[in-house]
Amino acid sequence: MRIEDELPLKVTRDKHIASKPQEDFQSILSETIQSLPNNLTLEDRIRVKVSEVSAKYSIPPNILLAMIKKESNFNPSAYNRNKDGTQDIGLMQVNYEHNRSLMQEYGIKDPKQLYDVELNIELGARILYENYKRYKSWPLAIKAYNGISADNWDYVKSVLELANKLRW
Repeated sequence: MRIEDELPLKVTRDKHIASKPQEDFQSILSETIQSLPNNLTLEDRIRVKVSEVSAKYSIPPNILLAMIKKESNFNPSAYNRNKDGTQDIGLMQVNYEHNRSLMQEYGIKDPKQLYDVELNIELGARILYENYKRYKSWPLAIKAYNGISADNWDYVKSVLELANKLRW
């Protein structure tokens, strides 16, 4: 009798055994995330989405988590009405009015859609990514998230300090 005949075998899908070279990490991660159960806790949903978008946009995940903490204290129902009448909504306090072209690109027709946890993180990460592409530094990208002309260096400093404390 052979030893391998006695060992329980773990059944794995063929494509994970012999993955094709063109399959990249992002496609496997995306598929895995979509196959996750819908009954994840809020914390798990945030971590999964942050993991996905940090890989997608090359954003350090601790910066995203720090921004979520500062923007909404991890409250997906967070809401703020600005002096100009616009609204910041959700975990990353995404502003529908200030990001109209992005809303159109993602097919968002109603600001209430921004309360969706995964969508809000996706949009916030995309905004941060676009800021980073433009300014080439995380401090400036974070500053621009709240308005590049705003006097918000205390916000930037607090996000970066918090990001340094967070473990991923």
